[in-house]
Amino acid sequence: MEKITIKPHHFMDIIKLYGTGIERFVPDQKRGHDFYRIANLIVQNPTLLCQLTIEGDDICKPCLYYRHYQCQDSLVHTSKQYYNQLLDQRIIQFYQLYDMSYSALSLCEILLEHHEMIEQVWKEEPAELTQKRHDFFVKGAELYIHQYGIIKSSVNP
Repeated sequence: MEKITIKPHHFMDIIKLYGTGIERFVPDQKRGHDFYRIANLIVQNPTLLCQLTIEGDDICKPCLYYRHYQCQDSLVHTSKQYYNQLLDQRIIQFYQLYDMSYSALSLCEILLEHHEMIEQVWKEEPAELTQKRHDFFVKGAELYIHQYGIIKSSVNP
């Protein structure tokens, strides 16, 4: 079984973008990260094992801003490293993701089950952006589960 290391907010971003209609992700030449590669793996493989982390993941490691095991990029009022860890800690806590290792499909199902917590996770963001994030995440998760949910039910009757 193929395995990736991923930050929970990256997983949610992938599903959110899938909900906007993106089915095939393309490389970001400017930053050099592997978001596209990991997103395509997730979208195409519901049994992909996702090992959760709040540190650098398989998306971050090749990024031009990732040095000395930390994101060196910045946001307007804080470091991206700090903010992303805060988001990931909230997601792990709010969604009780304490096993830290899930199939992509199972992780998507857990996150969708309590989608209303998106507002609390991204509470620093403007309400209208958080609402769009929520709506596209829910749409993407429903599409993903509808597409692959039969796999889980046929494996676990």
